[in-house]
Amino acid sequence: MRYSGAISTLLPLTMRPGFVFTLVSILLTACGTQVELRTAAQQEQFGRESASQGDWAQAMRAYADAAQNAELGHGDAAWQARLHHAAGRAASAACRYEAAAFHFRSAISLAKQGRQSSALSYKALIELYQRQGKTAEALAVRNEPGWDGSRAPGAFADIESLPVGKPCGPQP
Repeated sequence: MRYSGAISTLLPLTMRPGFVFTLVSILLTACGTQVELRTAAQQEQFGRESASQGDWAQAMRAYADAAQNAELGHGDAAWQARLHHAAGRAASAACRYEAAAFHFRSAISLAKQGRQSSALSYKALIELYQRQGKTAEALAVRNEPGWDGSRAPGAFADIESLPVGKPCGPQP
């Protein structure tokens, strides 16, 4: 058997601090990504449970945290869009209108990025503005290039309506 010297050239490469650091970083990032995605899924479930009990403020926080963890874990854009949409619905029910608008806008952007329909979030944003009496803002959203009202009815056929609960008073 003849010695080729391949081991002797490979060994110094692996002993370099930069190589070891890079390898460890890659392994930790992969583990961290899985942790973030698993945490996002757990937070999403907690958001569903909170929403089913009518605790809209807690549901909003759970969905928002889930969306943030899904982003950190490089979850797909469609999932992130659904999480933001759910956070927007919960924020709207909790009378947190600015937060709701932020989450609906984020959902629209992510849905477009993931090549998914953003009609549901557009409709929710329009209804949010209409409930607040902001007709100019609602009209502006209707006139945005991404809004396709013709696709909206089919997109909402299987979606439950948001429980109204008590009316929202003035914003703090």
